[in-house]
Parts: sequence; C-alpha cells; structure tokens
Amino acid sequence: MIKKVINIAIVCIIMFRVTWVLYDNRAKFVPDYWQRYPILKDVFGQSQYMMKGWKYWIPDETAYSYAAGAYAKGANPILVESTQPPLGKYLLSLSVLLFNNENVIVALFFVFLLVGVGWTAYLLSNSSIVSDISVLLLTSDSLFTNQIRYMPLLDIFEITFIVWGIACAALGLRKSVPVIFIVGLVLIGLSMMVKVWVTGAIFLCVVTVCAVIMKRSYIKYIFIAYGIIFVILLAVYAKTISSGYSPLEILKVQKWLFWYHESKINNFFTIWPLVFLNKWYVWWGSEPIIRDSNWSVLWPIITGVFLFEIVRKLVTKSVSYHNSTWDIFFYCMVIYSFFISAGQASA
Repeated sequence: MIKKVINIAIVCIIMFRVTWVLYDNRAKFVPDYWQRYPILKDVFGQSQYMMKGWKYWIPDETAYSYAAGAYAKGANPILVESTQPPLGKYLLSLSVLLFNNENVIVALFFVFLLVGVGWTAYLLSNSSIVSDISVLLLTSDSLFTNQIRYMPLLDIFEITFIVWGIACAALGLRKSVPVIFIVGLVLIGLSMMVKVWVTGAIFLCVVTVCAVIMKRSYIKYIFIAYGIIFVILLAVYAKTISSGYSPLEILKVQKWLFWYHESKINNFFTIWPLVFLNKWYVWWGSEPIIRDSNWSVLWPIITGVFLFEIVRKLVTKSVSYHNSTWDIFFYCMVIYSFFISAGQASA
C-alpha cells in the first residue's frame, strides 16, 4: 500500500512539473508559423549561416525554425542549415504542416522521452519506484526542461530515438522477438539523421556487436535493419537526390558533417570537470573556462553513482555478454563515456 502511495505521489509531481513547463512556455505553441516565416527567412538570409559579414547572429533554434518552413516548401536540405543532418528539421516541418507551429512536435517528443526513460529504468530495475524517480530526476534537470524553453532544438529528437532504440533492441534480444530488435536498431539509426551522426553510430555499433556475440542467428536481422536505415537515409535526402546528387555523394555529405563537428575537438577529458565541478572548457570568447547555467548538483550525483556502478560491476565481474538488457546498456554507456571523453565538452 505504501509503495502504491509513493508511486502515485511521484507520478503526480511529474505530471505537475511537465504541465507547468509546457504551460509556462505556452506562447511558443501559438499556430502562427507562416505569419512569422517571412521574418525568419530574412533574418536567416543575413545571419552567420549565410554571410561572412553577417548582419544578425542567430541562435540554433532560430535557424532550425526557418529550416522547418524552408524544408516544407521543398528546399534542398544541404543548402539550408546544413550543419546538422536533416531528419530533425523535417520533423519540425511536419509539425508546421500539421499544427502551423514548429514547436508542438518538440513537446510531444519531450513526453516520449520521459516515457522512454521510465520504461528503460523499469527494464533495468524491475521497480516502478526506480522508474518513477528516474523520470522525476529528468524533469528536475534544467538541461532537459530548457529543451522546451529554447525550442526548437534537435537534442530531444536524438535522445528520444537513442533511448527507445537501445531499449527496444535489448528487449528484442532478451525476449527473442526479431521485430522489436529491428525496430530498435532502426530507431538508433534515425538518431544518426538528426544531429551529430557519430553519436548515434557509437550506440548502433555497440548494440550490433552485443547482438552478434549474444545471438549469432540475429546477424540476418542486423542486415535487414541496416538496409532499412539506408533506405530511410535516402528518403531523407530525396530532395537532394532529385537535385542531381548520387547516393554516394549523400554519404560524402555525412563525411563533411563529421569533419565539421570534429573541428570543435581541441581538448580531451573536459567533460568530467564540466559534470563534477561546473568548469566548462569552451572554444570561443576570451575566457577559456566558464560556468554552465544548466549545471545542477544532480549531474555529479547521478554520474558518480553510474561510475561507481561501472567499477563495482567490473571488480565483481558481474557483467558479461549474457542475453541481458542490463549488459547491453552497461556496454553502451561505458563506450559512450570513452567517446565523450575524447571530444570537446558541451552540455
């Protein structure tokens, strides 16, 4: 009875927090996109995205807002805001077409992310209280709630695809349900088409290797999933292909995107001072170390618990290539920790 009361109380707090964040930003959901579009087009055309001697410096969310309408009108994605893959901006375009507002779909994905985190926590712990607390922690962190305050950004799309993708792939392996496994790999593949494709590629590779080791019979399903991912990639760049680019040139675009983001890598292991001490080693301005306003005490606490669990698992040798959901998530996060240690720290 006590457990049930605690669960209900936590769920109520979560619902209140989510509702409040959305209500507090209700002005961003007004269906007036096409009225704002001419201004967005003019500002973008005179910004750092289009001119060396730019008149306006605009944040990412403004560029993505303009791209949503431009893509909806049939623009070639490699000619309009080409610093990130186009899928996330096509999702914003879908929101524009359905709701005359680019931000509605971001709010929907925010809710999907919370559900995905809760489901993942339950898969790993088999505890509804742990699941609810995990979601509560997420809604308490400004790093995530700011995804609503500074809409539209692409991070929510990417993270949602990764969380649901790993969970589905792991569950498909454990339950021996190939369809769920394929769906999981495809979702991780979709994350690669939203933002910084290398991030999604890390998780896709780890899950693939785990699957090959755990169940050799799933190799054929891996090929099916990869085929679907490639087809979706071509569909995302359909406008580019129709403009005369070949599939090989589309892959070269991904190489350019990798080089673009690699150019920001100039310090190693800077993620850990950011997480534990709120010392952000930046690549712009006159101050090499600043503080991140998103930082909260939850960062070192949660990350510290995770690192402790890694060490405990390795010391006790309680993790191995078993057909276990926990093992897959464990290896995903260990490899990802090495990956983010090798690049420039960024919240």
